[in-house]
Amino acid sequence: MSRLRSDKVVNKAGSGAPELTYGASVPSTGTISGAGSINISGIATAGSFSGNLTGNVTGNLTGNADTATLATNAQGLTGAPDLSVGVTTVTTLIPTVSRFKSVAEEIKVGTATSVTIDFDGGDGNIGFVASPSGPVSLYVNDIPTTGFSNKAITLTVAINQGTTGYACSSVYFNGTQKTLRWSSGTVSAGNTSCVDYYNFVGIDTVGDGAIASYTVTASANGDFRYY
Repeated sequence: MSRLRSDKVVNKAGSGAPELTYGASVPSTGTISGAGSINISGIATAGSFSGNLTGNVTGNLTGNADTATLATNAQGLTGAPDLSVGVTTVTTLIPTVSRFKSVAEEIKVGTATSVTIDFDGGDGNIGFVASPSGPVSLYVNDIPTTGFSNKAITLTVAINQGTTGYACSSVYFNGTQKTLRWSSGTVSAGNTSCVDYYNFVGIDTVGDGAIASYTVTASANGDFRYY
């Protein structure tokens, strides 16, 4: 086997790099290293990648990803990033914009007399009752109690009232009924043949994350109808 030893390899004119007509092969024990850059106008493939990824990325990005870093530096992502593997908190990104595809709220549809929202189940903070048959109760389950102190939880129940108006008058946090502090001092009655909104804010007034520490205020915006 022949062996070529040289400190430097240049083109024939001595003015630039030589052309590797048939490419180059690096054995598994070898590396290509240096302080310069590798500029390729074609496609670069590799079994894995290590290091920081900077600049714009086009096409699909698959595999594990650092959610926080990816979301912070998402302005340079174009095309259709595929974040389905290894990421559970980011689903869709708009090309060239670091924001989610939509700011729409998720609505949890309830029964005729109750709405159940799973706090950590992606249900959103809005409940909806289409045709109430009695006073409505709101159940909010799975509120964290560890590592979740000094929080405020905002909730809304929209009621599409029929010929009899009903209020959302009961709220339960993790199965515990909370005393409601109404802005008027009394439960706001429901209106008829309209849409009423009942708004609740649970505030951790102690700062320990315990369900007993939440004070819940209540108010209503109602009588939205056609005229």
